Amino acid sequence: MNLFNTNETKAQFILSLLPITLFFPIGIGYAGIVLFLVALLLGGHYRDRWQAVKDSPMFLPIMALLAVTCGAGLLLERPEGFWKAFMHYQIYLVLLVFISVGGGRWQQRALKVFFAGALVAATLLYLNFFQLLPDWTLFQNYRMYAGNKSILIGILLGIAGGWMLNEIFAFREHKWQRMAALLYIAVALLFLAKTRTGSLIFIFGCVLVLLRYLAFSWRSVLLVLGTVVVLAVAWQTATGFRERMVGTVNDIKAFVDGGKISTEGVRLEMYQITMGIIKERPIGGNGIGTWAIKYPERAQGLMSASMATPHNDYLLYAAEIGIIGLCALLWIWLAQLMVAARIGGAMGMRLLTIGVAIMFGGLVNAILRDALFGIAFMVLLAIPLAGINRHAYKNNSNQYGDAGR
Repeated sequence: MNLFNTNETKAQFILSLLPITLFFPIGIGYAGIVLFLVALLLGGHYRDRWQAVKDSPMFLPIMALLAVTCGAGLLLERPEGFWKAFMHYQIYLVLLVFISVGGGRWQQRALKVFFAGALVAATLLYLNFFQLLPDWTLFQNYRMYAGNKSILIGILLGIAGGWMLNEIFAFREHKWQRMAALLYIAVALLFLAKTRTGSLIFIFGCVLVLLRYLAFSWRSVLLVLGTVVVLAVAWQTATGFRERMVGTVNDIKAFVDGGKISTEGVRLEMYQITMGIIKERPIGGNGIGTWAIKYPERAQGLMSASMATPHNDYLLYAAEIGIIGLCALLWIWLAQLMVAARIGGAMGMRLLTIGVAIMFGGLVNAILRDALFGIAFMVLLAIPLAGINRHAYKNNSNQYGDAGR
């Protein structure tokens, strides 16, 4: 790996190293982001940075969400904690800052660094399984389930697995090494990581890649069959993952029938109550930061009364900034998918799989409301989106589309 290219800026270099920090305590990632911002400010060329942001196909959708949230802040209720909640809605502005550095060879390095981080994370899960992992704070999220950070590690492994399968189909070089790495990560994710979300994102990513590269050739058929066999074996042998999925289905059935749900099925209860909050003011919403106040009032005595979010970004946006705000969010997500379709190639598939991961993750977790998730997704989104000009997709989009070689 070329550690530094004299043609790139220091901000690009630091940004290319951020993906590996996502697998460790959040303070390490934040320290890296601070270094990136310092390098960006000292690097100058502010007009070029601003031009890169304005030319991005993500600029207008993100500005629309900013306008909606500013309008909600001016016209709707502003409870205690408003400003903290308001800043969470601006997570996509972080993406604009990242892509202001433009495209370059740093994207290749960032992808390799991300894969290296995934391999390190998988290794730590194996070491923990064999009780060889040191009892250090650095590894605490691998030694025991620790909430959102443990979930994020699983999500990152799921995305890395889908991206690796994309590399296997897209490039001829190092195919066997990539297949071994994919299997290494997949086993760690499905058997050892304690998250359904990451496992499902991995499966969805693999399905998308298989559909993209499905062709009538022996090589493609063997790769497809091999992937299907791995997933089938994992379903039969990964009892923890299978039990969690079966439990989720049983909770949904019990909730619909009016029966008792498990503690893991509490999200269904939250969704139902949040829908009631949405119905009060469906168009413009109840105001930024109001869910945390209104929900406990309606959930007194229930398991979910102390929850900080509804664990669903669609419902949170609809409850606080209404259908208008939800449409602004969906515009951003649709723009990601449209850019992926337009640029095509390996880079387009990376953007498509992570776009689907965000949209699915938003159904079952506070993917954007929680900065732990949000920052991680913005770092990964910057890899395929940097350097893309909405005025000339075809001229710029595939310049670094082989960033997996």
